[in-house]
Amino acid sequence: MRVFLDHNAGTAVRPEAAAAISRVLSGGEGNPSSVHRAGQWARRTLENARAQVADLIDADAREIVFTSGGTESNNLAIEGVLRRAGSRRRVVTSAIEHSSILAPLMNLESRGFEIVRIRPDRDGRVSPCHVVETIDESTALVTLGLVNAEVGVIQNLDGIAARAADAGAVFHLDAAQAAGRVAIDVAALDCDLMTLSGHKIGAPAGIGALYIRDDCEIAPILLGGPQERGRRAGTQNLVGAAAFGAAAQAARIAMASERERVRGLSERLLSGLMTRIPGLRLNGPADGRLANTLNLTFPRVLGESMLIALDLEGVEVSMGSACAAGAVEPSHVLIAMGRSAAEARSSLRMSLGWNTTSEEIAAAIDIIPRVWRRVAAAEPAEIGEAV
Repeated sequence: MRVFLDHNAGTAVRPEAAAAISRVLSGGEGNPSSVHRAGQWARRTLENARAQVADLIDADAREIVFTSGGTESNNLAIEGVLRRAGSRRRVVTSAIEHSSILAPLMNLESRGFEIVRIRPDRDGRVSPCHVVETIDESTALVTLGLVNAEVGVIQNLDGIAARAADAGAVFHLDAAQAAGRVAIDVAALDCDLMTLSGHKIGAPAGIGALYIRDDCEIAPILLGGPQERGRRAGTQNLVGAAAFGAAAQAARIAMASERERVRGLSERLLSGLMTRIPGLRLNGPADGRLANTLNLTFPRVLGESMLIALDLEGVEVSMGSACAAGAVEPSHVLIAMGRSAAEARSSLRMSLGWNTTSEEIAAAIDIIPRVWRRVAAAEPAEIGEAV
């Protein structure tokens, strides 16, 4: 059987999202910006989806801007703020953010901006006190991930929003991995901007959103039309938006039950692997992380060798963020958490989702140790010595 354990990269389309796609495809050719009947139907469909996405994070519908996904949302948040920053030249972030935050910040750094990257502790926790201490009146933006995609740690944000507001800085949260998995209230978090991604919660890839608090002004990075209240030009992806809305609604309704079910499966998987693989280590905290995410360092093997061997046995896992797949360098997240390059190269991420089954977990507990023993026996001796 196929065992899919890479839901942090992208999860299966929910039935509710598939039904929404079918309704839109059969509903006509209307453009949400057109004034005729088909256009009006498209506009109602779009705005219904916007309200459904807003409900997922307790926001107002008009604060939701549809984008092509989490990467565009992060780029819009960062570049949109900095284009209006005036003389402010500092950005505060962490060393373990997603590549769609790190890459735009590297670009800003090449343009003369000061980028302050806070390092986490060994569990991947970013100290809110350290973040607060680095925010001053030259800070334009504070951008952090609410949940880390690779190790699943849920960040403590105490005091950050208040300090950013006092300093006149904009506070952005990347919640692509958090939304639909943990309860989110944007008012309680007090952020100005929040990134959301459809394919993390059961919509197809290619649709996302950026929450923009009503009193927060950012510059658009796509020009050419008045769509999304002038904040993101271009005809909206109506099929994607409808699917995102339906998936958001389904995830919100099922969140509590799904979280507990997935937690039980994840604990069973971790316990089963720990018992069968001596020296296996969990990266990230035992508590205070997403229930679905396990980042594990396997002794005496290369993660890439394990990944390929597991794939041949029908078990699909990853070595970290999907956007970093194919990268030769070890995980920047694990390195920032104090792991050696050898440890990082021997680590795999397993992430469960809304449709993970008990049968899949039972199969994984049987297959993964068996594959590890075979790969460890075949790896060069120095692999074991390095780790």
